[in-house]
Amino acid sequence: MAVVQDTKHLYTDMQEIEQKRMESDYLYSLFMNMDVSELNKTCKFFTKKLRENYPNMSPRFSSILYSVEKESNRLIKHSLILFALYQEPWAVEYILKDEKSDPEKISRFVQKDLKQACEQLLKGAFTSMQSYVEDARWSYVMI
Repeated sequence: MAVVQDTKHLYTDMQEIEQKRMESDYLYSLFMNMDVSELNKTCKFFTKKLRENYPNMSPRFSSILYSVEKESNRLIKHSLILFALYQEPWAVEYILKDEKSDPEKISRFVQKDLKQACEQLLKGAFTSMQSYVEDARWSYVMI
């Protein structure tokens, strides 16, 4: 009896599933995609919008926005996106543009999970920014 071998590997299947998920969920793609072009574009838009809306920002905040734009650190980019989603309605609108994210999923995340994470961050419940970002990303991925 001949054994038919499946030449497709489990990792290949998972790559295809991940690619489809990134194509259908913009925020998920910002978190998970190894290609950072969309992440950088989004952060550039967010930093520009924040500078326009808050022209008298503190030097510290200005320095943070500069770091988000210039550094390759995904953690600080994700933290900016997450906190902007919590604080700024235009950030949610940006994520929902072009219908690349499920509005109900984004709404639930921002109003419940992200709100809780940001409040915990502001109260000092997280030991690091990395912990906050990882917790918030995980919450979104699990919805």
